[in-house]
Amino acid sequence: MESNRSKTIARSKGAALNWVDYLVLAASILTFLAVVASNNPHTARAEGRSTLITAAELPEQARQVPIDPALIGARIRLANGQL
Repeated sequence: MESNRSKTIARSKGAALNWVDYLVLAASILTFLAVVASNNPHTARAEGRSTLITAAELPEQARQVPIDPALIGARIRLANGQL
């Protein structure tokens, strides 16, 4: 009977949460708020369709270059080890 009573007293002496637990809770709340704020579609920072880049505005390097069949064959031979 005495051993059950000592276990009960030992549990009630300690605090439920220590300072590390409070830091983890605060970090979790701040992270949640940051995610909600960044994903809010109604903020002034939301971009509209007018900011999209059209194909005509892309630099010449970004456009697809014409494919030379000889280059494709050369790459295949190089990959197969046939020089």
